[in-house]
Amino acid sequence: MLPLITAFVAAVRMFFRNRVDTSLEVLALRQQVAVLKRKRRRPALTPLDRSFWTTLRHVWPRWSDVVAIVKPETVVGW
Repeated sequence: MLPLITAFVAAVRMFFRNRVDTSLEVLALRQQVAVLKRKRRRPALTPLDRSFWTTLRHVWPRWSDVVAIVKPETVVGW
């Protein structure tokens, strides 16, 4: 029951957000999926991956809400 409620709340939240914010979240999530598909126990991040996250950090205030493959503090350290 809890996953259903969580999904509903996320859908309602997405409805009220602006398009740019939603598009950036989708882009961030797709990049993480691409990294996770690299078939390694612990996916290695390339310099391009690091550039993606550091750029996203500068252009989108909510970037840390969707990051799952690295800690936000790690991206800040880059």
